[in-house]
Amino acid sequence: MIPIRATYRLQLNKDFTFRNASDLVPYLARLGISHAYLSPILKAQPGSTHGYDTVDHTVINPELGDIADFRALARSLRSQDMGIILDFVPNHMGVGGADNALWLDVLRHGPASAYADWFDIDWQPPRADLCHKLLVPFLGASYAETLAAGDIRLKADGARLAIWAYEKEKLPIRPEDERALLQRYGDPQAAVAALNGTPGHGGSWFALDGLIATQHWRPAHFLAAPDEINYRRFFINSELAGIRIDRPEVFDQAHRLIFSLVDEGLVDGLRVDHVDGLLDPKAYLQQVRDAAPRPIYLIVEKILAPHEPLRRDWPVDGTTGYEVGVKLTRVLIDPAGEEPLNRIYADFVGPTTDPRTEAYRCKLRVMDNELAAELATLARHLAALAWSQPATGDLTENGLRKATREVIGQLDVYRSYIDADGIVPRDARDLRLAIGKARRARPHFGPALFDFVSALLLGELSNAYDPKLVADALGRFQQYTGPVMAKGLEDTALYRYNRLVALNEVGAHPDRFSISLASFHDANRRRLIEHPDSMVTTSTHDTKRGEDIRALIGALSDAPHVWSATVSTWRQALGSVADPIHPNDLYLFAQLLHGGWPISGQPHDLAGRLKAAMVKSLREARERSDWGVANTGYEGQMETFVDSALSNNAAMQEFLQQRAPLAEIGRRKALVQLVLKLTIPGVPDIYRGAEDWEQSFVDPDNRRPVDFAALARRFDNPQGSDDEKLRLTGALLQLRRTRPALFARGLYEPLDQGNSILAFRRRHGDDEMIVLTALSSHADLPLIGAFSGEEWQSHLAVGPAAVLTRRLL
Repeated sequence: MIPIRATYRLQLNKDFTFRNASDLVPYLARLGISHAYLSPILKAQPGSTHGYDTVDHTVINPELGDIADFRALARSLRSQDMGIILDFVPNHMGVGGADNALWLDVLRHGPASAYADWFDIDWQPPRADLCHKLLVPFLGASYAETLAAGDIRLKADGARLAIWAYEKEKLPIRPEDERALLQRYGDPQAAVAALNGTPGHGGSWFALDGLIATQHWRPAHFLAAPDEINYRRFFINSELAGIRIDRPEVFDQAHRLIFSLVDEGLVDGLRVDHVDGLLDPKAYLQQVRDAAPRPIYLIVEKILAPHEPLRRDWPVDGTTGYEVGVKLTRVLIDPAGEEPLNRIYADFVGPTTDPRTEAYRCKLRVMDNELAAELATLARHLAALAWSQPATGDLTENGLRKATREVIGQLDVYRSYIDADGIVPRDARDLRLAIGKARRARPHFGPALFDFVSALLLGELSNAYDPKLVADALGRFQQYTGPVMAKGLEDTALYRYNRLVALNEVGAHPDRFSISLASFHDANRRRLIEHPDSMVTTSTHDTKRGEDIRALIGALSDAPHVWSATVSTWRQALGSVADPIHPNDLYLFAQLLHGGWPISGQPHDLAGRLKAAMVKSLREARERSDWGVANTGYEGQMETFVDSALSNNAAMQEFLQQRAPLAEIGRRKALVQLVLKLTIPGVPDIYRGAEDWEQSFVDPDNRRPVDFAALARRFDNPQGSDDEKLRLTGALLQLRRTRPALFARGLYEPLDQGNSILAFRRRHGDDEMIVLTALSSHADLPLIGAFSGEEWQSHLAVGPAAVLTRRLL
């Protein structure tokens, strides 16, 4: 495997192709990158901005270019001693539309399709009229309304017939129905004319309705999905259907092209997306290792709980680094600011729910709503298992649903990994803790319900139970808990508890305010020992706020009194303009305004970007609006407020003037964060454009186009403090280039310089480095020359940080 020194994440789409990436190669080489880290490159839904909706694993996405373009990019990178890491999606495929041939075959042939078992489909759901059918919840109105409006029509495609919804969703009809129509009407066009009605005349669509009733699919309003979906989705996205990558034929087809690129020497590594969605992550990863035609760099997108390490028995090089970004944010947070910020938040917003309770409630909420169908399916599998033996035959499906819901609500990790080898002690501890909390929270539930769930999860069921039923129930449980955590904590609770939103990030729990230097050092040492090539990431396409927004907002902990005065004066200056807006939303907006105001340069479309971020935050919080049924009235008030607040010159001038000290503290924290990211153990990943100030809001804001030409010009000719981060990034990456072994495998030794200075030494052979960073705005670094009384051959110093290097004689 080629050593991975530093990666640079590129988001590919029709507006940024392989050829555009090739144009960047000289800049990436000058920057000091070793690998371009590409978003998924396989054929996706047309117009996909991210590539995670793969529709064909055997073809490169034509919107990005062809195989020749990809080879040209790989050659260009290799000429500069760089390689490629690919993002790969094994959990799901894009469905709906008209581009996934496998999905269309399942719609056409139903359970008889050769691909029916490639997708994770329940062909026998409780609803009788869905038996052996697939729910397709892609309608914007009820089926009856959509049909009467003429938005569902029979169409001819050459000699074939299919139903289409909105001219976008293709729903193939059964072969026998197609033959019967052609025999009756003679040709497709005659059949189309005979079956399609007149828009607005409901009765005229009777014949088409009769045809639809016989199909292997049933179209429905998108709001039916949470209650009746009968295929596994990616979280709650019905347009991403789970696939059975554990089946050999699915694995082979999904990886054939990717492995051919590896075999050709074009790809050095894979990033496995959403590994927790897989039935058996460890088995899948071992299969990838065994099947890859040569050794590769292999990392997983795995969100770890604060107390959870990456499993050492997984054959991977590490994670994508969310957990490291969380630690970098928290080590820069001043713990003394916790109580003052608690008071400021309470004074501004009023009574709030503590974050752990909020997360628990939000997990229950998502199981009762967006993920209700999946919980019902899990309960049916549990009931089938329980009813298979007299000892547990009296347990009810509803009781098991309630008990399991409570256990999952109390679980503090994304999932457990019980497999053919049984359960490991860490999983057993987490599950026992959750079951114990569930028993105490619901003492009125029959104890036998929790006894059964506990025996199943802890591997203590009698051997009398059918092993297949046990495996099915366990598999469903383990594939369900991750989406509940993701949608309950990440995409709901983290948008409700706004005390300090720098803490509200992927892989983070907002109740954990800061971490000690000892904890930070310990995490770095463990990473070096266990997964030295794990990624170190501070911004990604999934982070809710860019790394420098987090640093700026984190600065509130250093000077809470400044923030209190700033936000209080600002609220008073806005007057009645702020009255329609809930205080919690006002408090979030104030932090986003502070964090999003450019560190350098002038704001560009800040109003539009803030409005989009606030509306998304409202819908994710699911309190005053929602994705399913949006409260457009309140959202409109929010958008009006944002415009009014930003156009209030007096209030804005006062706000910017008062926040100036916080902005300077935040700028210093951003530079410290960068220095630490590029010097601690692990492989630093630079999210495209984040070598410069990265102050993006949640997606799609963090996927805006980057002006790479301007970035390259500034990198080559930096001008003052505006280019400080860019210049520092390049200098540290060049240092990594000249001392690869030191950074990749150098010993890590904490240096005690008090609580305000984070310092450590790294050494490999005769190569040595010391890193000094000032965590507090009031702390000064030790004088470099006097730090240890030793001679240092070179040093890199920037305000709050210094990096000293030397080669020992």
